[in-house]
Amino acid sequence: MTRRARALGLALALGALPAGAVELDYGDWKLDFTPTVREILTYTRALDAEDVFPPPDKAFSTGLSSSLFSTTRLRLDLQARYGDHWSGQLTYDNELYLGNGRDSLAFRAAEQLGSPTFLDLDQTLVDSDDATWRHLLYRGWVRYEDDDFDVTLGRQRIALGRGRLWTPSDIFNFIPPLAVEADQRVGVDSLLARARIADGLWAEAIVAPERHDHHPRSALRLELGRRQLDAAIMVAKIDRDYLLGADFATNLLDAALRGEVTETWHQDGKQTLQAVLSLDYTFPLGNGLYGLVEHFYNQNVVAHVSVNQALGETVQVGLERTFALFSPLPQLVTFVRNQTGFQLGYDVTPLLRADLLWIHDWNGPSEALVPSVTWSARSNVDVSVGVQLFGGNHGSGEYGGLAPLWFFRGDVYF
Repeated sequence: MTRRARALGLALALGALPAGAVELDYGDWKLDFTPTVREILTYTRALDAEDVFPPPDKAFSTGLSSSLFSTTRLRLDLQARYGDHWSGQLTYDNELYLGNGRDSLAFRAAEQLGSPTFLDLDQTLVDSDDATWRHLLYRGWVRYEDDDFDVTLGRQRIALGRGRLWTPSDIFNFIPPLAVEADQRVGVDSLLARARIADGLWAEAIVAPERHDHHPRSALRLELGRRQLDAAIMVAKIDRDYLLGADFATNLLDAALRGEVTETWHQDGKQTLQAVLSLDYTFPLGNGLYGLVEHFYNQNVVAHVSVNQALGETVQVGLERTFALFSPLPQLVTFVRNQTGFQLGYDVTPLLRADLLWIHDWNGPSEALVPSVTWSARSNVDVSVGVQLFGGNHGSGEYGGLAPLWFFRGDVYF
């Protein structure tokens, strides 16, 4: 069977997948199996890998090319519980990539870098001129828990931080505010243990090695939970950098107030402060108008000239230098120090929701504007469409000169 035929066969299998959610209780065992299919389609202009690394008869270029990219993901999710103390999750993905977006520098760099997780459980099955098909383990963990202690081992999501748009405390699974899949958080192979010290006070230890000891991470946290306050302090190690952080969430009248701050001591002697302050509230207008304002202050910045220079150097130093530039980072890195995000959300009908995100970069200045609409087409089908628009001079601030990105996302739950 040719690679093209195998890719087509997977696409047909995804389209013909029957509904199949299964719940099973057998003695002390409780099992829940749920398949889902997600389709994501994006269109933008991006760097082409062949322009940056041209063949001998073609000139080097950092110009942008049209990029149409499709991701079809079949996710098989099995959640299990045994008795009162044991639980686990196994989530396996098949992903099919189509479109000329596969030729972009970002996609090809991600392919070469692979997953930074400790266990290499991702595999590309087909990488032809027409399609890329891969499978991977998204979640795979087992947990023991009782009233005063719990421990989880395996590929898991470790949720740290309080911010809605930026989470500098989340050194394991942070997601940038403009991610098309904000709910897609690839887990880390790690050990997480929590113990109750006193009423409402927990101690937490996290260890997350990575393959080839690249950016290993660990953290110790104290978490306090009270009726009106959740707070934590943390010390962490990222490769050879050290971090001290604190975060909180509380009520301010009927609004939710959140904040977090981190200080990082880097191996080169530099110190960087990151801080987030967030306030959100649902106004009693119609079905309820959700509003959020959040400010992010970041000293962990990189200059545009550094990025441009790194791209230029690829002609001399080859692929590895560029792949390092695009590699996943364990901390938030931006071009500017100050950004403020504003978000509105409104349920137009019980089945239709409109959202608007505006991020203002004060240093560029530059802007990002993201309107989107989500429709619950059926009880098991959600569809979202939106666009990311950017303002500001080319190369100015965080968003100046970026190409618009149109996106479609569809989910089918079985």
